Amino acid sequence: MKKFLLMLLLAGVCIPLGVRAQAPKKVSIEGTVTEYNTKEPIAGCVVSIPTLELWVVTDAKGRFRMPSVTTGSYTIEATCLGYEPLSYKVTVSASIGALSLRLKESSLQLNTVTVTAQRGRSINSSSTIDRQAMDHLQATSVKDVMQLLPGVLTANPELTNSTSNFVGIRDLPNSMTDGKDANSINSSSVGVYVDGAVVNNSAMLMGGKAAAFGQQTSRGIDMRTISTDNIESIEVIRGVASAEYGNMSAGAVVVKTKQGRTPYEIRVKTVPDTKAVSLTKGYALGSDKGFLNASIDYANAMKDIRTVEESYDRGTFSVGYTNTFNRDRTPFQFNAKVSGYLSRGTTKADPDNISQAERKELDDRNLSINLNGSWLLNKSWITSLKYVFNTSMTRQYARQQMAPSALGVANPGALENGEYLTEFTPDNYLSDIRNLSMAYYTTAKMVAELSGRYGKVYNKAMLGVEWNNSGNTGKGQYYEGVRPMSFRPEPFSDIPFLNQVAVFAEEKATLPIGKTSLTLQAGGRFTYMATDRLNDKWAVDPRFNAKYTIISNRAPKKVRELSLRAGWGIQTTLPALRLLYPFPVYIDRVSFSWGGTAETGPVAAWTTFVTPQSDMINRDLKMQYSKNFEVGLDFDMFGVKGGITYYNEKMRNGYTLRMVPQVLSFREYETYKGTEVPVYMDDPNNPGQPVLGVGGEPLDYRDEKIFHTASVKKPANDGKYDKWGVEYTFDFGQIRPVRTSVVVNGAYMTMTRKDSEGVLLYDTYSSVKVPIDGKNIYNPFLGAYYGGKSVSSGSVYTRFNSNINLITHIPKLRLITTLTVQCVWLNRTRNLQADGVYILDDDNHPVYGDFSNGTNGKMIYRDPDFYMNMDGQLLPFNRDLYNDPTYGAAYREYLQTGSATTTFVENSFKPYFMANLRVTKEIGRIAQISFYANNFTNSHPKMLLKSTGTYKRVNTDIYFGAELKLKF
Repeated sequence: MKKFLLMLLLAGVCIPLGVRAQAPKKVSIEGTVTEYNTKEPIAGCVVSIPTLELWVVTDAKGRFRMPSVTTGSYTIEATCLGYEPLSYKVTVSASIGALSLRLKESSLQLNTVTVTAQRGRSINSSSTIDRQAMDHLQATSVKDVMQLLPGVLTANPELTNSTSNFVGIRDLPNSMTDGKDANSINSSSVGVYVDGAVVNNSAMLMGGKAAAFGQQTSRGIDMRTISTDNIESIEVIRGVASAEYGNMSAGAVVVKTKQGRTPYEIRVKTVPDTKAVSLTKGYALGSDKGFLNASIDYANAMKDIRTVEESYDRGTFSVGYTNTFNRDRTPFQFNAKVSGYLSRGTTKADPDNISQAERKELDDRNLSINLNGSWLLNKSWITSLKYVFNTSMTRQYARQQMAPSALGVANPGALENGEYLTEFTPDNYLSDIRNLSMAYYTTAKMVAELSGRYGKVYNKAMLGVEWNNSGNTGKGQYYEGVRPMSFRPEPFSDIPFLNQVAVFAEEKATLPIGKTSLTLQAGGRFTYMATDRLNDKWAVDPRFNAKYTIISNRAPKKVRELSLRAGWGIQTTLPALRLLYPFPVYIDRVSFSWGGTAETGPVAAWTTFVTPQSDMINRDLKMQYSKNFEVGLDFDMFGVKGGITYYNEKMRNGYTLRMVPQVLSFREYETYKGTEVPVYMDDPNNPGQPVLGVGGEPLDYRDEKIFHTASVKKPANDGKYDKWGVEYTFDFGQIRPVRTSVVVNGAYMTMTRKDSEGVLLYDTYSSVKVPIDGKNIYNPFLGAYYGGKSVSSGSVYTRFNSNINLITHIPKLRLITTLTVQCVWLNRTRNLQADGVYILDDDNHPVYGDFSNGTNGKMIYRDPDFYMNMDGQLLPFNRDLYNDPTYGAAYREYLQTGSATTTFVENSFKPYFMANLRVTKEIGRIAQISFYANNFTNSHPKMLLKSTGTYKRVNTDIYFGAELKLKF
């Protein structure tokens, strides 16, 4: 009922305000767009009025005509690939017949050049990085670009490491010893969009098997596969996103590729461990025939340049066509692109290793077709119709060759429950595991917009629908040659394709209030997943943003711009296929082992336990979501331009895998010393049951039970974190005598992780026999703890940093340099103390309390909340069990958790710094040389981790790189 009322409310909000007001007079605007110096016409330039969502594209002679423009005061914008954007303020009271717009070619010769992230045009918190900033940064992948955002620390590129190429937004590392700002839950919740279509890997089913270089399902999109050479701009949405964006709960990265005429550009890049080359070109096909853009690139990276053990190769290509038809009446923009990539990661054996044949490799190929555009109808009931269609296929072929043992060993492989004789592997054999994934993704989206000015109110309404389909037809896990140890097939083609349908609506209105204005944006996204394996198939995401502009466009004044903004919303991340359709789990336990004779060879019997897919499914699984709130201030006053944003984000129902304990019952045969080969016979003690025997007599055995906790992990919603912080950017402008601009950005960030809070989790179980009551038996109990066995219930990470950018630009020399001083003023973390934690006094009595200041050398302990017996019963735990005459010592040894005396002591580093340098020099119009050095002073101060008593060196390693770009 609540969802129905919310849908009605949002539908009411999205009724255009203009239907209740008299439409004002409409006129037309005509003109030309030319190059600033040569006055040559520019074809393919987009001329727009963003307030009204009107646009038109210039023809081969640079002419444009924009009909049906509502009278009023507007900012007309002209944008074209390779040129600086132009904004022109105009008051339209009658038709304009000869508007002249002149664009300057992008060059370091211009007085103004932007090489930092700029505030985006969205009403929420967002940043835009343009082509010049990416060139100056010398980015190899989209991951590199993220370091321009406030609060992000510099990281050296690592193309050979897949886990280093996921992106997190407003994220902090899992620990002070990690250093990578992308934990798994956050990075998998970042939406990535290229040319309007979502980039998806939810049907990638490999998991961790032989996928060291691939896209692991739980981590998000591997940004190595998106080359920056053909990118025009990137927008990073950090705040509450528009309702148009779905399947994301931690922000979005929106990529726009090049469209339009460009010269040939050859880019050659070299750094110590990576070499890259690319070629791009934008062709003008003739009078009103559109443009053809093509690009190709290749990169090779080595983990260590002294050895060929680990390498990564990547090649990408794209061919795109763009044109605008029916320019003078109802322009129809059409963009079509075919793109793809081929990457190969390889790990070879060390030449000093015994087995030279061991290797691991992954071949990753993708082919995508994208159609997108907009149809400007400019009717009273609809302004424009946007469309996106994208289909892609990703083929991943993984191969892992290993030499498990020099001697043959028992190799169980049964697919059903029971006890079976097993085969043995040959001596010195090489296992060869293959994994073939064929993932298919299709997206179709249609968005209708109605924009206009109604009286004094500017209004934009949006209504859209999106359909996504994903699935995998791959062979899955298989092998060649000898069956690998405990191998079972995992055919991906057995999993059905998954459909998702989303409907979204949004209303944005700007209302004048005296000399100020208020912009309100309200919307909602309703997503349906066609599956019976969720607690609720619907995701409802209401989203609201507001901006109050107090002062605007007062150029001569000391206070030029001043505005307040706020946002609140819910954003949902949908589950991947592997969470909804897990594979069966097989557990093997040895029952009988006999070395045999020279004639017979060894004999072994193993018992197999199968957990079928039906028992692996969690039909109570919920969708992961986050509640986001932010409030910000944007200003341009007293020569300083910038913004401050406070944000608060609470993520719940994060996708995890929860271990489910198993009680395994099996036979364990007594040691056999005979010479005759045992065979299965009918058990006289259990008629109808097979048992190993010799000469018609069964072998002696015991019925055993053990716990097993390692293999059965069901999808769950145990992930949880809270984030809050303050982001800031201050642009102090240029110090004219030295032509140096000062830009400072950074953030104060706090992240609290409480994974599995309130969830009963079990201890890991060792299947080795232990001495209890004078006998060696399997441990007969298993501890269960709220939140897990650790004495800690989570962690809190806080960091405060600033990046001071000194940007020196000398137009006459076509030179720009950026010196960035990275300052980490505060970096601290502490473990949160779980309930029931204590120390023991001198009489071994528990003492409870706060141990954040240490324990004066006493160990920290925690008892289980429950324990499970061999009958699978979950019983409450009490400390009296430690005094049990039979099991007391074992209870204390195997259930009582111990930890270091300083576990809860806060780790806090003193301030530390490092410096990065970037230089870009243009040589006429034909060449550009760039150079960068990260941490060129090689600053690595040593910091003490008080919680462990160890030291850690901070800051990234010293790292150099150079790039040459030729244009002709």
